[in-house]
Amino acid sequence: MFLNILCKKLKICVNNKQNIFWTLMFPIILGTLFTIAFGGIFETYKFEEIKTAVVFDTDDEQVISNAKNVLENISNDGKKLLDIQYLEYAEAEALLKDGEKVNGIIRVKEDGKLTLDIISNGNASTIQQSIVTGYNQNVTMIEKVASEHPEKLGEVINGISKSTSYVIPKSLGGDNKDPFISYFYNLLAMTTLFASMHSLRIGNNTQANMSKVGARANASPVRRMSFQIAGFIASYLVSLAVVEIGLTFVLFVLRVEFGGDILMIYLTSALAALLGVALGFFIGNLGSFSLDKKEGILVGITLLGCALSGLMYGDMKIIIAEKAPIINKINPSAVISDSYYCLNMFGAGSRYFETVIYMVGLSLVLTIGGLLLGRKVSYDSI
Repeated sequence: MFLNILCKKLKICVNNKQNIFWTLMFPIILGTLFTIAFGGIFETYKFEEIKTAVVFDTDDEQVISNAKNVLENISNDGKKLLDIQYLEYAEAEALLKDGEKVNGIIRVKEDGKLTLDIISNGNASTIQQSIVTGYNQNVTMIEKVASEHPEKLGEVINGISKSTSYVIPKSLGGDNKDPFISYFYNLLAMTTLFASMHSLRIGNNTQANMSKVGARANASPVRRMSFQIAGFIASYLVSLAVVEIGLTFVLFVLRVEFGGDILMIYLTSALAALLGVALGFFIGNLGSFSLDKKEGILVGITLLGCALSGLMYGDMKIIIAEKAPIINKINPSAVISDSYYCLNMFGAGSRYFETVIYMVGLSLVLTIGGLLLGRKVSYDSI
């Protein structure tokens, strides 16, 4: 009998073309718009060597050798930081005024210190200034030690030469550092939460005073909970299919690189869809007000949660984390998007499993709550 009810509920969900259409269209339409809007923007921010002219205002071979050795070996993640040209000052100045040929001129003085000539400020100029400042500080330190404690000079030079890291290297689970990927994480979060629309009608369809279907269900010899559970399973299966199709479109048609293990991304979406269905199931059993009002509550909760997690404004989650971090901890949309972020940046580690525990726990609470609310309804007559 239960399997028969499940099959019927599954047919009802599949035949609800409106819910399926909109749940599927959101990731397709918004994902396409996001790709058009954000695609390729991050590429413009990728690191490039800073074009730098180096001019020697000294003939001291030791000073020249030291400066070359330092400047040529400055690197960022294994990539050279400076694209160096050794020029006379007049030629370097002409290239600097051109604006595109050189970002700045580093001049090596007779005393071994550096100066920087720039025309305008920017990231490149800031980096060059930091290099010059750091180099001059080291030169000053060596001069001071040489005059006051010459016996420690070798030790100081050796210490300066070593590259010290104060950060423990950690292997990242993914390789997409594009900040705009958060919009796609939030888009998938919204899609999974909109799966709640498939389970919203379960409560109304098992309440005799809310619909004719509910009246017939209560008049039948089958227990009301059987209808509820069958409806929940059917809603989840349909929602799961729709969500995974939308995810597949984003990953393989739009070619959005989520980062992290692909199987874990699909499993995370399946778990998020379960949370969405549980949310709709709970709201559907909450009270005896009309289906339209319940839909309004559900849409309001979903859109507000997505707005707070950064779907409309990418930095919103950061602002919330600074002002009221507890909201990010309890907002389903923020937790779902954070699960994708964790897979990308850290892999399936402790932070990711915190999001999994939250989604599983909240899904159980909402499902059990919905069953208890539906079970409490009783009627004098049908």
